[in-house]
Amino acid sequence: MPLLANVSGTAQSIPLGEPDFVMLECALQSQYQSGAAELVTQSQLVEKVLALPLMQQQFASLSPSQVAKRFAQYAEVKAISEFAPVDPPSITPKALAADDTLFDTMLDAMSQLRIGTHFAISFATDGFCAWSAQAQDFIALSALDVMVLLSFGEGKSISEILTTKAPLGVAYDTYLARISAWHQLGLLADEKTNIAKTAPVLTPFSTSTASALPIPAKWQDALTEDKIPVYFVPHMENHFPLALGVLYSALIAYQDGALLDKFQFVPLNYLEPNALFNGPYRKFGAGVWLFSNYMWSIDVNMQISQAVKQYSGNFTIHGGPSTPDYQQACEDFLTEHTSVDVAVHGEGEITITEVVEALSAIAKPNTPHKRDIQADNHALAQVTGITYREAMTGRFIRTGSRERMKSPDAVPSPYLSGLFDEYQGRVEAAIIETNRGCPYGCTFCDWGSATNQKIRKFDLQRVKDEITWIGQNKIRVMWIADANYGLYDRDIEISQFIVDTKAQYGYPQEIVVNYTKNSTWRLVEIIKIFSDGGIIGQGIISIQTTDEQTLEVINRKNIRTQRYDELAQAFTDLNLPLSTDLMMGLPGQTVASFTADLQRYIDMDVSIKAYPTQLLPNSPMAEPGYMEKYEIKTDEHSFLTSTYSYTPADMQRMNALYDVYVMADGYSLLRYVLRYMQWEHGVMAGTLLANLLDDCQAEPDAYPLLTWAVRYFNEDKSMPSGWASFYQELYAYMCARYALTPSSPTHAQSALATVISVNQAAMPDDALQYPYTVDLVHDFVAYFTQNAAERLPLESFGPASMTFTDPNKLSIVDLNSAQYDSHQYFWELHSAVARPKSLAEFAA
Repeated sequence: MPLLANVSGTAQSIPLGEPDFVMLECALQSQYQSGAAELVTQSQLVEKVLALPLMQQQFASLSPSQVAKRFAQYAEVKAISEFAPVDPPSITPKALAADDTLFDTMLDAMSQLRIGTHFAISFATDGFCAWSAQAQDFIALSALDVMVLLSFGEGKSISEILTTKAPLGVAYDTYLARISAWHQLGLLADEKTNIAKTAPVLTPFSTSTASALPIPAKWQDALTEDKIPVYFVPHMENHFPLALGVLYSALIAYQDGALLDKFQFVPLNYLEPNALFNGPYRKFGAGVWLFSNYMWSIDVNMQISQAVKQYSGNFTIHGGPSTPDYQQACEDFLTEHTSVDVAVHGEGEITITEVVEALSAIAKPNTPHKRDIQADNHALAQVTGITYREAMTGRFIRTGSRERMKSPDAVPSPYLSGLFDEYQGRVEAAIIETNRGCPYGCTFCDWGSATNQKIRKFDLQRVKDEITWIGQNKIRVMWIADANYGLYDRDIEISQFIVDTKAQYGYPQEIVVNYTKNSTWRLVEIIKIFSDGGIIGQGIISIQTTDEQTLEVINRKNIRTQRYDELAQAFTDLNLPLSTDLMMGLPGQTVASFTADLQRYIDMDVSIKAYPTQLLPNSPMAEPGYMEKYEIKTDEHSFLTSTYSYTPADMQRMNALYDVYVMADGYSLLRYVLRYMQWEHGVMAGTLLANLLDDCQAEPDAYPLLTWAVRYFNEDKSMPSGWASFYQELYAYMCARYALTPSSPTHAQSALATVISVNQAAMPDDALQYPYTVDLVHDFVAYFTQNAAERLPLESFGPASMTFTDPNKLSIVDLNSAQYDSHQYFWELHSAVARPKSLAEFAA
């Protein structure tokens, strides 16, 4: 539904219907008529509106009081004024001439069209208008024009629109020609190419693995036996649940199948909770339920666990990184979640076999649940690495710590054993491990502490066989769940094998990894292999922060910052995509140190993704003494809100600064302006971003399109009225805010204007055709790529042209349908100075 609002968002928006356009047009023509000394009165406006033929023919049911009330609402949101305008709008739009030879291509009446991405209706001196990037001018529109244009919305045929609007007096042939003209001007765009259909078509996964174990792959095919059923509870449809698969594999392999005589392991199929209870549970009855808790799954797991315990006789076991390990935290967890019988700490593959072995059943043949599952408390007490609730007393018993497995290959691969052959979820991603462990003890992370630091590798052939399985079964995304991929020479070999697998089977198409912290050449080689092989991926520097005080507090001093700088330079030299991870809200951090981190990577021209710090229950940061020492406070979702080094207000400021960074440098709306102002006017990028944020908060209507960008662009990905208006406003803001004075009479066509032109041309626009070339007063490519130590001012460079292309189809796809978990910002068009990017999945 169309909304009447100013783009800065300071005035309340009003939903508009078709009569509104007629009334607003009348008000605008009356308000800004040539030579008018004062506005017509509201009562005169009401009379004029009601006398209009279109109002009498189509909207005769509107009473004078209703029209008057509507005008009062327009005035409340400052769409119209009670006083004559001192400085009326200067927009003088271009009218479409009936014989204009520019518009000689008539569209087919069945063409599907939609409103252009950056389309917005603006007020002009005598009605409405909209910006055309093709014409580089505003195009005049009548109230009827607006009604027709807005009817296209997100894609309708011309014939459908004109048939619907015929009662308004819309002449079919006239408006068919007008719509064709609007299309050529970019006000309307082609629905078939501009509305992305990029979401992967996923079907329930079903395959047959040659090396599969001789066990049923679907729960429907499993016979009902007089055994204790063991249920596995996946939480995500689109990922194979590797952790549960490994537990399943460990249980059936334990002592050459010793548990199979007593337990029936229900096939690992994805089912919604209701289907799980109405299907397998109704068939097999009460049993043992296994849950693997992560921060993204624990809420739904606890809901299912609670539902399970509503049925008599069931026994629940919870493990995973979000099952608390610290004693008091675990007891608090068990107290809060009475549905949990056993909490498993650390690696679970061996622990789960011993816990399950300690369970038995008391038959209840005349009940729906068939049996009660009970634990042998004496046997449980001998199982290391758990906390459990004693059935009789309700006491919590914590056993000793468990040593890690000496070899991760002791448990067979669930992929190669066929355990996911009938998973049935619409699968998009598979997770593998090539090694397990982490040599670092960063306090915010539970990886190093959970694995006691020593790294243990999986057999290389097993890893390759799993990659082959993923390729053969056409799994689009592959996660490598190592803490430090690229730490070993063999990781280069594995990367090449992934590329070779894609070449053979077409899959996987995208890789998600956690790259190693202290390596340079291996990581460069790996990313080069992925890039050359057409795998979607990028180098990611997990820097978190470069602030020395914060690094000391979070126990990250042993990771050398200079290695990151070496890595960034290597990626720059090879023109490979690179981004960095930062964290907001680490203890020790301040607004100043976070801004310094932003500044550092803007200077290095490396894209930044920043994440709020979340307190993981098993991380060193969650240790009570650590929390007390550094005054750590969290919200209901365990995100840090304050520490000894920053207040809640500081945390809000860091979030706001990052949001402005994402718009300005991530999506590149101010990318070149930021650097020009820093290089030639000494205004540091971090300072400019902070000033822009403060100015838009203090006076949002002074530069409304800048305010729109600060407040809404990251979510909306559009610029109302087009890029030209935004960059004209940006030019005016920069000159006023930083007192830029012309260095020559042609300054308006000189340095800053050149930078503005480049930044504008870099923005994708579905009203333009690509490649797109702009002529510049100064050679911006030569200026941008010159040696920083010898940088000459932009005005010293002669004229040149610059070409922009769109290999990622950014101008014609819906960017809400972007690729899976990308660290890259897919927005800026490609040019000789654009940051390198891998090919987007939606452009492949």
